[in-house]
Amino acid sequence: MDLLCMKDITITYGKSETASVEHFSLAMQPGEIVSIVGESGSGKTTVIRSILGLLPGGGKVKEGDILFQGNSLLNLKKDQWKALRGTDISMIFQDSGAMINPIRKIGDQFAEYIRTHEKMSKKQAWERGAEMLTRMHLPNSDNIMKSYPFQLSGGMRQRVGIAMAMTFQPKLLLADEPTSALDVTIQAQIVRQFMELRKLYHTSMIIVTHNIGVAAYMADQLIVMQHGKIVDAGKRDDVMKHPKSDYTKNLLACVPDMEGKRYV
Repeated sequence: MDLLCMKDITITYGKSETASVEHFSLAMQPGEIVSIVGESGSGKTTVIRSILGLLPGGGKVKEGDILFQGNSLLNLKKDQWKALRGTDISMIFQDSGAMINPIRKIGDQFAEYIRTHEKMSKKQAWERGAEMLTRMHLPNSDNIMKSYPFQLSGGMRQRVGIAMAMTFQPKLLLADEPTSALDVTIQAQIVRQFMELRKLYHTSMIIVTHNIGVAAYMADQLIVMQHGKIVDAGKRDDVMKHPKSDYTKNLLACVPDMEGKRYV
């Protein structure tokens, strides 16, 4: 059975009849990484927000179905979403620091997050949070727990976001542009972190990015979107070596060569 199956979904916002995403389909297995690549406005973030029922501005799945472990996600009640989000399915945003309350210490927020999903004392939750930070290769985790978000670098904040998202070892991790707010060196470290998480926890991931180099490096499946539609999809090597759309061909042409070798 597929871990996640998105069946021909079409998504609209508000009263608009114009679809933001049209006829999007995806089937993924446990432990698989899917990269969705495309320019801003192509609908890739809308796709992953629909999985968690987090479409803003009156967004709704107008057609199709989204199945997680064989069960539809489209008609879940509030308490069912609460049980699912952050445990079986977690999400990481472009700048995790922006999602963290700037006037509260990391540790207070981390412990509170853990206690919303599991009954334990504040001390136990604090220790578990510090342990997760250590697993994400953050030095002096206790100092980070006592810090405010603005006291951390962008890369450290992103690792805090990943640590929080991985606390309950989710079966599916959704990552929305997880490296684009970081410099190139830190980007590489975060990408390696994701690959390590897959190896350690057998976590399935959907990575949304406009960087086809990052997408190709990480993906088992590669999906290319333009104007709300899939223009190329398949196993990574098939899409890279035999792109069907001009858009994908142009994206690949933008990847620089060095001494005749393409680093993608």
